Amino acid sequence: MKSILLLGSVASPAPPKKQGGTERVAYYQAKLLAAQGVPILFVAGKGTIQNFSEELAHEKADIDALLKHIEFIEIGGGTQFGNAADAIELDKSKIEASRKMRLEMTYLAQVQQLMIDRKDDYSFILNNMRGEAVLIPLAAMLQKPFVNVMHLNIFEELAETFAHYNTHIITIGKHQADAYPHLNHLATIPNPIDVDSFTFGDSPGNYALMLSTIAYHKNQKDAILAAQKAHIPLILSGKVRDEDYFKKEIEPHIDGVNVLLKKELDFVTKARLYSEASVFLFPIEWEEPFGLVVIEALASGTPVIAYPHGEVAEIVKDGKTGFLVNSPEEMAEKIQQIDSIDRAFCRQDVMERFDEDVVGKLYYKHLQKFIL
Repeated sequence: MKSILLLGSVASPAPPKKQGGTERVAYYQAKLLAAQGVPILFVAGKGTIQNFSEELAHEKADIDALLKHIEFIEIGGGTQFGNAADAIELDKSKIEASRKMRLEMTYLAQVQQLMIDRKDDYSFILNNMRGEAVLIPLAAMLQKPFVNVMHLNIFEELAETFAHYNTHIITIGKHQADAYPHLNHLATIPNPIDVDSFTFGDSPGNYALMLSTIAYHKNQKDAILAAQKAHIPLILSGKVRDEDYFKKEIEPHIDGVNVLLKKELDFVTKARLYSEASVFLFPIEWEEPFGLVVIEALASGTPVIAYPHGEVAEIVKDGKTGFLVNSPEEMAEKIQQIDSIDRAFCRQDVMERFDEDVVGKLYYKHLQKFIL
């Protein structure tokens, strides 16, 4: 049996020590396919080998049985703890503004060379990397099926490339598939998590939680406004991606009492905050491709109040695992009603729909025809 060339990330290790949804999903893909006995060439950023083994140990998985099916190839940035590019101190007076983008393109070129050098060792490519458009033509030249997992939204120019090469698409949500029905849609497969690795919290504390990249489209501002109206402390955590937004809309509210900001969290700290929160807030302003943090919160028993954009509207069952609302005022009102949500049902719903065993079977089912 030939291997799958599983492309995880050139920006971070997979899994990351801290936050990073795409890299964590790539980790689950490798783990779940290896459990089916599928040989894998797994490409991800520096730190992957160490993090992968440590994550398996944390999950009490059979490390030897899984790792014997995986060959790790570390390409690109990353440290054991996350995205190296975020930590690079660049003297802006001495380099061009596009250096980080050029660095990532350099790493993708190294991935292309690997695709060529190891072409006889794999049967197809399962891709999670952004920048997929630069890899697809080479895959076609090598006559290798290319299956692209859509962690980000599709746009018209990318759709044209997919259509031209008849690229196999795995969407992670229904809204992605509905938006471009003419593409070669292999399947819709949700992002998985290991539900058992999240502690169930049946006695939550008195605070709201929001974990996400800090930027306008994630809309932490409305979470702050809702928490203030509901008179509940709010804990925020995530990478600051939009400095202007952070300085203008978020930082003035951070007082260490009513609004607290924590740095990126390791898994143990994140799991504890999920399980002890009374509610998870997610007032996103864009069409969220999935929302891994949403199912992580629900797996911990924590109900979610969210704006109904993208796949979040499919994940949250309104009135059963949380509430779908459209304004900070509505969000504040529902915070007051959060005790009406059965926390045990939140966890059970995620177990049935998104647990790694369920999703792993879907991946194997739909990829089996490419495995030679």
